[in-house]
Amino acid sequence: MVGKLSDDRYMSGSRLPVLYLWLVTKDGHPYSTPNDELRRSIEAVDGTLRDFEIGEPGICGNLLENVLVENACEELGLPAPVLSPPVVKYQEIFQVSLDGLTTADDPVEVPPGGIVVTDNDQPVTLSGPIPIECKVTSDYPTDNPPLYRGPIQLQAQMLGVNAQFGILITLHRGIERRIRIYRADPEIQQQLVELSTDFRQRVMDSNYYPPVTVDDAVQTHPQAAGEVELPDLHDRIARLLELREQAQDCEKEIKAIEVEIMNEMKDAEVAYSHNYKVKWPVRNYKAQPEKVTPAKEARTVRLKSLQITDTMS
Repeated sequence: MVGKLSDDRYMSGSRLPVLYLWLVTKDGHPYSTPNDELRRSIEAVDGTLRDFEIGEPGICGNLLENVLVENACEELGLPAPVLSPPVVKYQEIFQVSLDGLTTADDPVEVPPGGIVVTDNDQPVTLSGPIPIECKVTSDYPTDNPPLYRGPIQLQAQMLGVNAQFGILITLHRGIERRIRIYRADPEIQQQLVELSTDFRQRVMDSNYYPPVTVDDAVQTHPQAAGEVELPDLHDRIARLLELREQAQDCEKEIKAIEVEIMNEMKDAEVAYSHNYKVKWPVRNYKAQPEKVTPAKEARTVRLKSLQITDTMS
C-alpha cells in the first residue's frame, strides 16, 4: 500500500531497489539515489518526521489494492489472503510491509497462461507463506517488469517471511493485469542483506555513499573551500573537455539543420518527407498581469557544472 510506512530509520523493501539498482546492477533508479535514502534515514534517527503525499496515482492504487490481491488468490486457487499484515522486521537491518500474505498449507499447482506468468512458462507448485505485492502503472505490459517496480521488493518480502515463492500483481493502464510468480533467489537476497547491513552502519555513522548523479554530488558536498591535488584524474578531465567540445559541435549541427528545415517549411505547420512527419507548431499564451518578484535572502549554492581551465596555456 502506498503510504503504509515502515520505520524510516531502517532500510525497507520498497527502498531496497534504489540500493540494488545503483550499487549492484549499476543500472540506476529513476526516482532516487542511495544518498537520498540515507538522508531520509539519518533525518529519521535525528527525529525528523517525513511528510508523505501519495498523490492521485497512489490513492487509486490503494483503492484497488485489496480487490486485486484477493482476486489474484482466487485466480491461482490459493487461500484467502491476510490484507496489509503487520510490518515484518528482518534481523534489525530492514523492514518490509506486505500488501497481502497467503499461506498454502497444502501444495497448489499453478499453470501458466492468460494473465499468469511463471518461470519459463512452466507449471509451478506453491506452498507455505506467499507474500503478495501489488503495483499500478500507466505503462504497457512487458515480458519482465523493471526491477524497481516489484521484483526486488518481493525478494525482500520473501526473505522477511521465509517464503520460497512470491506474487507480483501489476495493473497496467487501469485495464490489464499481470500476475507474476517469483521464486526466492538466494543470491539476490544475500545481496539485499549485505546492502541493508552496510546501509544501517552508514546511517549510524552518517557516512554517505559516493554520489551517483550531479544533483546527488551537490547535495552530498554543498560547501566549497580550499584546494586539492588530484593527479590521477588528469585523463578523466581531458576526456570531459573532449566530450563537452563534441556536444557543442553536435548542438551547433542540430540547430543548423533545424533552421534549414524551418526555411523549407516556411508557414506550414506540418511537413512530410518519405516516412518522416515534421511538426513546427505554435503555442498560444494568455495575457497575464505584471508580476513583482519577491525578495530573496542571501544564500550560497554549489553549482552543478565544473569550470575547467588549462593552467599550462
